[in-house]
Formats: sequence, C-alpha cells, structure tokens
Amino acid sequence: MHAMSLESIAAILREAEEIVVFSGAGLSADSGIPTFRDGATGLWNNVDPDEVASIAGFLRNPQRAWNWLLQLKTLVDERRPNAGHQAIARLEEICPAQRMTVITQNIDGYHERAGNEHVLEVHGTIHRVRCHRHCGFVAAWDQSAINPYACPACGAPVRPDLVMFGEMLDEEVFAAAEIRSLGADVFFCVGTSFTVQPAARLPVWAKRAGAVVVEVNPHPTPFSDAADFSIRNGASQFFAALCTKLDMKNPT
Repeated sequence: MHAMSLESIAAILREAEEIVVFSGAGLSADSGIPTFRDGATGLWNNVDPDEVASIAGFLRNPQRAWNWLLQLKTLVDERRPNAGHQAIARLEEICPAQRMTVITQNIDGYHERAGNEHVLEVHGTIHRVRCHRHCGFVAAWDQSAINPYACPACGAPVRPDLVMFGEMLDEEVFAAAEIRSLGADVFFCVGTSFTVQPAARLPVWAKRAGAVVVEVNPHPTPFSDAADFSIRNGASQFFAALCTKLDMKNPT
C-alpha cells in the first residue's frame, strides 16, 4: 500500500463531513460467503440461478427456491463479519464528527453485526421475510420456517425480503442511497465488481457530485480508471491501516 496515498486519504477524511462506504460481495467472500460471479462454487455449484434466486423461479416453484435460500441463510448465520467489516465499523467509531453511511449490496447483515449504525441494504436482507404483495407484513425469518407459507394478513406468498434476479430495488432504500452518495465528500468502493445495476451507478453519481472516490479492491475493475484513488489491497488491510493513521492524529 502506498504510504502517500494513505496519508492523503486520511487528510481528506479529517476535513470531510459526509463519508459513504459502498460494499459488494467481495467483502463478504472473506467470511466464507460464496459469490455468484466467482463461478460455480459452494452453494452456487450445480444450481441454476434462475430457478433458485430469481423471482420467476420463486413463483414457479416456491419450495425449491425457499430451500436453497434457507441454505444460504444458514451459511450466513454460521459465519461472522470478517476483519474488513470490523475495520469499516472502526472507521465509523473514530470519525464521530462525520456522518458515515454504509451502502451495501450484500444481504448478510454483517455490517450491522460488526457495529456500523447507518446501513442501507439496497438488495435487502436474508434475515427477514415479507409479503410478496407488499401488504405490510414483515417478520424475522425464523429458522423453523422451512416451508413457504401464505401471508397471514392477505394470503399472498411470503418470501425472503431480498431483491431476487428480475426484480426492481426498493425505491425508498435506493433513493436514500442516492441522496447519501450525492452528498458524500469521500466515497469508498469496497469489494464490488461494478457490474450489478443500478447500484453500480452510485459511485459515478458521487464522483460527478464532487466526492473523492476511493476504490479498494485487490483487482482492477471497470471503475478503476475513474477513481481518485485505486487501492490494490483487501478491505481488512486497507481500512485497518487507515484507522491506524487516523488514530495517530485523533487518539480515542
């Protein structure tokens, strides 16, 4: 990691008022959560995503999709936030003068478990179920609920409260993410491939609005050339080093 870049980013953060961390599946991969775009590994091995992770597949065969998503939930519950999540939570701790928001494409809830307070889950969460018709019914996904069931309020299908392939994002959540992105002074992109739309537009909008954009990814991405800083490190190494640098000037 280039020491000059780290010092420059730390200096910019000290003057910032709004910080956004935008995270993708690469961040949770270090927790053992397999990513679809890494190929047929783990839960994705020998399954058709259209059958188990799309809204069309869910409506065709709710039990099959429910069973697979329950396996994913079980894996998420068995794993825990990794050092990258912990370091991002630490950054929020040591920047009390700034408003920090985490916008995540991940559905695992690890940012909140690690300690971040302001988290926008643009793709929903594996930990809740809701009425497919949005009648208002929402509940925690109890592990004992091993079969799909009808909404107790209106009778429509109950489904996991996450965005499946073929669905639009929650308008209210995405609008909040857009507002935070446009108001950011510093915008971190962590573990995202910038291939999932419309969430991948957020760093573009942030940069156009004047944010300093910092990409943190071991590998180049389609956004690397546009970022103000493109850091070729993992999240745990970078954010731990950044927190150490900030602590040197702002001991807590």
